Amino acid sequence: MARSGKPTRDKILAESKDLVFQNGFSGTSIDQILEKAGITKGAFFYHFKTKNALAKALIEEFALEDIHHMNAALTKTEGLNGDSLSRLLQFIQEFINMMSGLGDPYSCLYASYLYEPNQFDQDILDQITDTLLTWRKTMEKLINNVLKEYEPQMEIDVQSLADHILVIFEGAFIISKGYKGKDLTAEHLKHLKNYFTLLFCKKK
Repeated sequence: MARSGKPTRDKILAESKDLVFQNGFSGTSIDQILEKAGITKGAFFYHFKTKNALAKALIEEFALEDIHHMNAALTKTEGLNGDSLSRLLQFIQEFINMMSGLGDPYSCLYASYLYEPNQFDQDILDQITDTLLTWRKTMEKLINNVLKEYEPQMEIDVQSLADHILVIFEGAFIISKGYKGKDLTAEHLKHLKNYFTLLFCKKK
C-alpha cells in the first residue's frame, strides 16, 4: 500500500511558513526550505511544482485556519443572540482568550504577502482580499444587529468600524514585533471591547 505524502507536504508548509515570517517570501529560497524541512528537491517538487504553487497553498491554508477561528467564535456566541451587544463583546473576548496564551509575537501571512505583492499572482492576492472581506461582512452583521437594540453615543461608519478589529489585529502584530516582547494583541483587543461597551447605549 502506498504511503500518504501528506506528512511531508504538511512539513513543507509548516517550515516554509516559518521561513516566510522570518525572511519574507522573496527572501526565502527553496534550498532553505529543503534544509529546514530535511527533504530532497524531488520531494519538494513532487508536492509543489513551483514556488508560486507553494505560496498559493500557504495562503489557502492560513486563510482557512483564520476563517475557522472566526466561525468558531461565532458558534460559541450563538447562545447570546438575545442580546446583540453581549454577543459582540463575547465574540471579541474569544480572541482575547486565544491571544492571551501567546508568548512570542504572532505573525500574519497576509501582512507578509502584502508587503511584497509583486511576488504573487493576482489570484493569491485576491484570496487575501476575499478573506478580509469575509471578516468585514461578519463584523458588519454583528454591529448592525447591535444597532437594532442599541443607540451609538457618537456618529459611526459601520463598515469602517467593522474593519477596525482587523486593523487592531494587524497593527498589534507589527507593534509586538517592533517591541520584541510578548504578543500585545490581547491587550489591544481589550481596548476595543471597552470601546464597544462605551459606544452603545440600550434604546429606550
